[in-house]
Amino acid sequence: MLALKRAISRIVDGSGRHPAVVLLVALAVVASSWFYAATHFQVSSDLLELLPRDSPGFKAFEHQLGRVGGGASLIVVVESPDRAANEHFIDQLSDSLANDMKERAACNEACKAKPDAAVCAAACGPELIGYFESGTKDVRKFFQSNKWMYVDLDELKKADDTIDHEIARQGGVGFDDDEAAPAPVNAPPATAADAGAPAGALGLDAYRENWEASAKRHDDFPTGYFATADGKRMGLRIVSTLGGLGDMGGDNLLGRVRAKVDAINLRALHPSMLVGYAGDIPNALEEKDSLITDAAWATGLAFVAVFTGIVVFFRSPWAALIIALPAIIGVGVAYSFAMAWYGHVNTTGAFLGAIILGNGINYPIVLLNRYREFRARGMEPEVARREAVLNAFRAELVGALVASIAYGSLVVTHFRGFNQFGVIGFVGMLLVWLSMIPCVPAMLVVDDWMQSKLPKWLRDKPIVNELAEARGPIMGLVARVTSRAPWAFLAAFALVAVVSLYKLPAYLRDPWEYDWSKLGSRGTAQSGAGAWSNKADEVFGGKMNIAGALMLADTPEQVPVIKAQILENDARDPKGQLVGEISTVADLLPGPVSEQTKKLAVLADIRARLSDRVIARLPEAERKRVLEMRPPEGLATIDGAQLPPLLRRRFEENDGRVGTVFYVRYKNDVSLSDGRNLLRIAASTDNVRLHDGTVVQTASRSTVFAEVIRSMERDGPLATAVSFGAVLVVVAIAASSLRGSVAVMGALLLGVLITIGGAALTDTKLNFFNFIALPITFGIGCEYPFNIFDRSRLLANDAASAVRLSGGAVALCSYTTTVGYGSMLFSDQQALQSFGRLAMTGEIACLAGALFFLPALLKLWPPAGLPATKR
Repeated sequence: MLALKRAISRIVDGSGRHPAVVLLVALAVVASSWFYAATHFQVSSDLLELLPRDSPGFKAFEHQLGRVGGGASLIVVVESPDRAANEHFIDQLSDSLANDMKERAACNEACKAKPDAAVCAAACGPELIGYFESGTKDVRKFFQSNKWMYVDLDELKKADDTIDHEIARQGGVGFDDDEAAPAPVNAPPATAADAGAPAGALGLDAYRENWEASAKRHDDFPTGYFATADGKRMGLRIVSTLGGLGDMGGDNLLGRVRAKVDAINLRALHPSMLVGYAGDIPNALEEKDSLITDAAWATGLAFVAVFTGIVVFFRSPWAALIIALPAIIGVGVAYSFAMAWYGHVNTTGAFLGAIILGNGINYPIVLLNRYREFRARGMEPEVARREAVLNAFRAELVGALVASIAYGSLVVTHFRGFNQFGVIGFVGMLLVWLSMIPCVPAMLVVDDWMQSKLPKWLRDKPIVNELAEARGPIMGLVARVTSRAPWAFLAAFALVAVVSLYKLPAYLRDPWEYDWSKLGSRGTAQSGAGAWSNKADEVFGGKMNIAGALMLADTPEQVPVIKAQILENDARDPKGQLVGEISTVADLLPGPVSEQTKKLAVLADIRARLSDRVIARLPEAERKRVLEMRPPEGLATIDGAQLPPLLRRRFEENDGRVGTVFYVRYKNDVSLSDGRNLLRIAASTDNVRLHDGTVVQTASRSTVFAEVIRSMERDGPLATAVSFGAVLVVVAIAASSLRGSVAVMGALLLGVLITIGGAALTDTKLNFFNFIALPITFGIGCEYPFNIFDRSRLLANDAASAVRLSGGAVALCSYTTTVGYGSMLFSDQQALQSFGRLAMTGEIACLAGALFFLPALLKLWPPAGLPATKR
């Protein structure tokens, strides 16, 4: 320890002698780190980025993405009172997109013959559009051409019998005049044939409606455009090769589509025409932009609030400049590290700048407060700088250790939502602490020089050589009341603890937030992409869009087996069934191949019976109707690959294989915002185990949500236990006494207990963001009681004097940290807001324990043996 203090003294003295060198190096670090972070800054708001990569759910979902691609959607919605104008817009945009894709395809094809094919292809630009859908005309054409195949086999047979009967009857062969013809399916009870007169169109009129309906069964858009019934709103759907995570590819694609829309003269089509964007990509990008904007505002306001508090506390406009540099270094290096190591930050990481600023600046605050106190005692600046660093070293070191523990406890978890936050926070706090020792002494030298050059009215008030100058009226009052009535404060804290403990058992049995609607964005559903997504739902509404959760089998043959297993799993759910139906490619086919073959045989008989000679004998009106109903030549069995692209693509993998994709649709009354339902869904549909023991890697978005909940339940308590255990060890070693350890840990535990008790009283549930507040509170909240205790140790165990001299600085440290957490309240994400509120509660509770509980306890528990020498 003595060698370490000597090394620190040399650093402090060297910084004082060469402040320009220290500050130039520090400013270079600030400039480079902030520039790198700003130019590479990316936020990923996708929940998939929070999961541990080795979790079964993540692996299954990643396996699925590798086979079907990201499939992120971008929907262009147009609205105006004029149906024709809306159709013209869709046609123009469709042509523009098709031309763009053709040009890129031609460019890539031409590059294949060139020596620098890769460079050439890169110049063509990425093809971000997998395909786009502008209407259903090809679907209608397909089903019109194959409508006979979609008629029930029994009905085809009855139609064949009816035609045979009518031909024979009209030709006078095979039937008596009073013999009734076979009754066709859905035919009226009394027909012309029943009355003895020839049935219309050889009896086919009775089947016309059913056969036409079979052609329209899968076509929900009669005009051929994706449109609402009144035609006032239409849509065009682009399916990208991206995953919709809010990355640069999404920015580029949306920018390209916007440019094409801007090139269309909307006013010429209709004066009131509006165009908006919906789907995965716009929603992800809007959420990302909102996060970045919120984080920037939060960090900026945190800077203002933190430095305002510093200026008011130290009564100096220059105090903020003295202690700001280490915090700015920590924030810049943390974000540049995140961009270099991860390539992005997740949702919580976006606000780490304000948190590191608010928490990291605690160390320079304590250091400056000690320096000013020693200057007030009459020490020379050089001696005061050195003594301030050495005097505060133990408290600062413990503060750095417990802060490292706070973030480091998150690093041991597998949940990336915790892990990434912990790593980035640890790096930022470490850089604040490492840069503080050279930077603050150097800034103090610069400040002394600057004070001598400034006009008198801009200079700080001279530091008076009186110890009382370091005392403030508020902390003086706190010191007096805790010293005079310690039992009252201990009784008050005991009462609060009892109330908290009373509520905790019921709360801790299930403290998790399962309502996902309380965790997402508040504003996107009312404006922007969220509002346009609601309009897109009115256009598509699940029609032509196989609704439900997409899942995958390993082979097409497995699909019916997996379907049966999922339905069996769902039926075993003790809380009731959740699955409504499971859609497969077979639902779009006219039956199994064996059944289709039988249909073709019957249709061939019908076609043979409706020969040209037979039809020529019919009246003209009936002849036309029979020709429309006569099965054409060339009908054949249909498999998934022959479906129109609009339908086939929904069951197709990247390699063109059709039939392994299926969709699980849940009952209408099942809320997918309820995490409990998601856990039940995941239990029935994730990684399905078949009866022969085969496990199929099935996954859906419910898999992601369920995995988040499971990871949180597993890693949250782990991080909290690690944080508490490590803090306990550090405090026990640093306090070097049972009295100090019990006092510091008692104040900390009371603060945490009050925090959790407050959550229980207000029914604030824990989620995958705000749970971070608990392990962090154990680490960071420990700084305040230990600082007061360590100061009392240096003041001959006088807790009252410690509160008077250091209580203000401790309160300022808590204020700046609270401001950092308060930045979360600016987020539109409700989960982040709950993190901010819970962390702020923890800060205030731990500060109260440090200023009121700890001094009262130390007053009633005097130290054994001789007091430490007053420094």
